[in-house]
Amino acid sequence: MEYFRDPKNQIYADLAYRLGRIIVQYEKLVVKEKKYEATLYIAVLQNLMTNCNEYVRQMIRSERKKSIFNQEISKSGWGIDKKCWIKNTFNEEDSLQNFIIHIRNSVSHPKNIDIKSDKPSTGFTTIENKSGNIKMFRFIDSPDVIEINRLKEFTKNGIENTIYQRNSNNKIINHEFPNDINYEEIPDKPGKYRIIHNGKPFFRIAIIDLSVEQLSKFVKELSNFLAQPIKKEWDGVTIKELIAA
Repeated sequence: MEYFRDPKNQIYADLAYRLGRIIVQYEKLVVKEKKYEATLYIAVLQNLMTNCNEYVRQMIRSERKKSIFNQEISKSGWGIDKKCWIKNTFNEEDSLQNFIIHIRNSVSHPKNIDIKSDKPSTGFTTIENKSGNIKMFRFIDSPDVIEINRLKEFTKNGIENTIYQRNSNNKIINHEFPNDINYEEIPDKPGKYRIIHNGKPFFRIAIIDLSVEQLSKFVKELSNFLAQPIKKEWDGVTIKELIAA
């Protein structure tokens, strides 16, 4: 199976190319005023992940064995490694595909977050250095947290639709959860349920930290990859350098 090449989505490939070129041009720009590269990186990332959501989802599918999206993020060559993954309770590998999915969720469905909270909600924010400049960006994907420090409470039907695969009569566990995941009725809250694992409340969460330099490299590589279909001769496999040309 080749990567997504629907001609009707050429507009998304062209948008990715133009956004990537804008970053490259801005980085080379010499001005007296203060530059805001970090702001540009996050703006381009959010644009790609939200406006091109379905296109991104199709392009990073990893059915092919040699797909870079099957590889561990440290082997991707996209300027990221396992150290970026501060926490991950999802039952999954540290692949580039999963990494991008969590980044996409954090910028597409942001809420107010508190990075000091044990149960932060989905979203993204900045972490400053002692000089007050942006040191890194933090991305959080936590679908089971409804707001800061508050886990979701489910109906029985709702919790089963969450932890089990949809339409599975034999209750096959959703691949995002540990195989021994379970649920229980919340004490003093009849009809309300919560997810538990090893006898304790459980929630899925992925926390990713990227320095400004790592974000720059990641966004440019993502833009370059998404731009590949602008070349009519693209074979769906080979990734050529486009935005730096």
